[in-house]
Amino acid sequence: MANTAIIRDVSGVPAIFVGSKTGRDDAPFVFIRVGDEERRMRWAEWDALPAWSGARPSWATKHGKAAGPTDETVG
Repeated sequence: MANTAIIRDVSGVPAIFVGSKTGRDDAPFVFIRVGDEERRMRWAEWDALPAWSGARPSWATKHGKAAGPTDETVG
């Protein structure tokens, strides 16, 4: 199952999916970015987080990802 959430809520702050070592978004471990900090997290933990419902943070750039309809509306 692929990860479809653009931004998720990590302890009350927004986080974005960055990628994984395998290049797949459903790898066992994924990298997320919270502000300027990049973290490693189990995919299952990331997938269990609720979607971020606030405004898209200014630091949440797309890093070469094409914008889709879900990128424009978060929550």
